[in-house]
Amino acid sequence: MLSYVIRPSFSIIILLIALLIPNILSAQSQWELVWSDEFDYTGIPNPDLWSYDVGGNGWGNQEEQYYTDARSENARVDGDHLIIEARKESWGGRNYTSARLVSKGKGDWAYGRIEVRAQVPKARGTWPAIWMLPTNSFYGNRGWPDTGEIDIMEHLGHTPGRIHATIHTDAFNHLQNTQRGGSIEVADATDALHVYAVEWTPTRMKFSVDGNTFWTYNKGVGNWTAWPFDTHFHLILNVAIGGTWGGQQGIDPNLSSEKMLIDYVRVYQYVGVPSITYEFPTNIQVGGNATFTGTSSDPDGRVQRVEFYQGDGLVDRIVRGVEQWTVTVDNLSEGCYNVRAKVIDDGGWSFDSPVTPFNVGATCRQAPYLMSPHPIERRIEAEYFDLGGPRVAYRDLSSTNDGNGIRLDEGVDIYPTTDGTGYHIGNTSRREWVNYTVHVDQAGIYDVQVRMASQARSVSFSLEFDDVDKTGLIEHPTPTNTFRTARINLDDGIQLDEGTQVMKLTIGGGVPSINWFQFRLRSPTNREYTPDTGETALMGNYPNPFTSSTIIDYYIATSGHFELDLFNTLGQHVRTLANHHHQAGNYTATVYAQGLSPGTYVYRLSGRVTTHGILQYVRE
Repeated sequence: MLSYVIRPSFSIIILLIALLIPNILSAQSQWELVWSDEFDYTGIPNPDLWSYDVGGNGWGNQEEQYYTDARSENARVDGDHLIIEARKESWGGRNYTSARLVSKGKGDWAYGRIEVRAQVPKARGTWPAIWMLPTNSFYGNRGWPDTGEIDIMEHLGHTPGRIHATIHTDAFNHLQNTQRGGSIEVADATDALHVYAVEWTPTRMKFSVDGNTFWTYNKGVGNWTAWPFDTHFHLILNVAIGGTWGGQQGIDPNLSSEKMLIDYVRVYQYVGVPSITYEFPTNIQVGGNATFTGTSSDPDGRVQRVEFYQGDGLVDRIVRGVEQWTVTVDNLSEGCYNVRAKVIDDGGWSFDSPVTPFNVGATCRQAPYLMSPHPIERRIEAEYFDLGGPRVAYRDLSSTNDGNGIRLDEGVDIYPTTDGTGYHIGNTSRREWVNYTVHVDQAGIYDVQVRMASQARSVSFSLEFDDVDKTGLIEHPTPTNTFRTARINLDDGIQLDEGTQVMKLTIGGGVPSINWFQFRLRSPTNREYTPDTGETALMGNYPNPFTSSTIIDYYIATSGHFELDLFNTLGQHVRTLANHHHQAGNYTATVYAQGLSPGTYVYRLSGRVTTHGILQYVRE
């Protein structure tokens, strides 16, 4: 058998390289150097770029060194390198000194490519690190591990040549033995300089040595508990001695001085972000609609989605036709709003347009947060309470948003939620309230669900609509400290009139955290309550057939004692729905499916007169 190997000619190879180089350069050009220290000077590290963490408190890891402040014996630049030196000497009650340099307040970045060319010490008990902590973050407990940690490089003297990269978060950290990380063998790490880097984007972190990626951490679809890495972080360079990890095999008794050499630190930021523009509608009328039209583009990929906001509230999201897009807001309420558009590309990079005022009508009055009333049967996010400020849209006992989520200039405490993504209101107190402008398309009897959490044994709240208490004080006896959907069982439901109205949520007790509300129509209101004859009568039930519950309407013409009962088709009594003295007027009774078998039932109203109706239950 003959075989042939085709080898490209030298000229073809040159042509291929020529074709590839523009693409390579184009990709590299998307990263721009924004901060660096080349250490081409002498003396202490540049104070315009570096500060020091100082002390000998063990640093949470039972470390043995004392970090000194701008002491050249522990941190100095010799014209070629930064030298961080750990020395065996008594200082501040510790037997070793070292340095921990930080860029906090002088170099802080959200995303970027961070490169450090370094050579690590080799003695047993040394624990050098190149890593990052948040500069300001308010996730969770507002401290470690909830706010995150990025370890670009760690090396342990007792396992020379093994380089580690790790992240720590609320969900993934070494206290729970759930930390995420990777490692690579760099045999001459203690004898030669190597480039340790992280490429940190909105969707992932890629950790590498000398350009070779050895571990990638992806954002996924989780919330801040797994990805608190969307805020500014600063860089830390240090050499620790001993500690829970670095000292696992003790400290070399002959250790007198060990150095980490750093050739340079370079930080690049991505500049290939997408862009977006949009136009405002004209001739806006209160109660009318507004259509915003825009364009978006991406220089090195494709646009994935466009989001349109009023303040911090998401009005609409477009995932198709994003290059030329429109957003229409119906049933506009009078008020003053601030709108912006955001574009996100396929790499997770985003760009926000400037915030632009958008006024509807002549006055800046109380207004729904998303510019139009919340439809009552759609989910109402608790953090989207009305505009208007204290004593108009809300009452909060503190004047600041201590949740540090969104709407930071208002007093209601809004937190990044642990309940999926988004936000919830929390740190609530008795007599605090929030208002929501809502619209009821169909008058009727409604049930409500509330997504909430609480560490208290019970919580309570009430709902008013246009200053009319529709619920009384609702007691929920079995909340949990994790979010659960509570179905509020009110025998008579919540009767709502058609039209736009203000729903007021007032906290009764239990410090609930609330994510959202959702109303469900149980039955429409029958507007023809009084029979033409003016006599006592059953007015029917709705829905019929039903799956979960149905409402029986009846009219009492003359006051007296009446009983409403439910029977099966065999004439057997199933349950009593009402048995009391009635004044003349309209009444409703609810039949719940729980405990019933599918089939046909007869309901009977008896008293001064007796009348019957038929309902049918079918299983969902």
